[in-house]
Amino acid sequence: MRVRRIASWGALYLALVSSAILLTILLSWALYLPLSAYLNLAGQCELTQPRLIMNFNQLMTYLLVPWQSRLQLPDFPMSLAGRQHFVEVKRLFGLAAVIWLVTIGPVIQHWQSRRRTNRLWQYVRPMQVALVVPVVLGFIASMNFEWFFITFHELLFRNLNWQFDPVTDPIILVLPTLYFGVCFALFFILLESSFAWLLWRGKRAL
Repeated sequence: MRVRRIASWGALYLALVSSAILLTILLSWALYLPLSAYLNLAGQCELTQPRLIMNFNQLMTYLLVPWQSRLQLPDFPMSLAGRQHFVEVKRLFGLAAVIWLVTIGPVIQHWQSRRRTNRLWQYVRPMQVALVVPVVLGFIASMNFEWFFITFHELLFRNLNWQFDPVTDPIILVLPTLYFGVCFALFFILLESSFAWLLWRGKRAL
């Protein structure tokens, strides 16, 4: 019984985190257009804005579409290490999608079961604890985002392919730190919001 309960809460957290990741990825695709225009990223690479967005769309299509096996950016040559990094990113995106698909069904069933039996109050304590994590991580990231960003990559990747050289991998010139900072902030906001909503529903049930 205890193992089952732990598995249930574990599935919930995994579903919420993977949901926040996938939503962040989709929203970051839309956010790139105004952010790249604001920073004039196209002009810095001697491209037009539509041409830059076309390259970015091809990159995101490769990362998000499972059957898209070839990465080809017409205006951005890429080293072997750079290509390998995007292969690894694609795998991580796919892993997030698989985790979401596996966990979302049981999580919805448990939610419906607790709602039918008036046990939504059980979300209160776990969500109160969970709410602290994004705040702490967000505070750490805001203090020194460059350190946070490097540490994040060192934890996720077992090589240094993510350290792009602008000479061999000019794509990094149109993927500025500010863009990734906005993506991380969006992820923390989405995750915190999901925890806060469950906490609110749990308190209402009380």
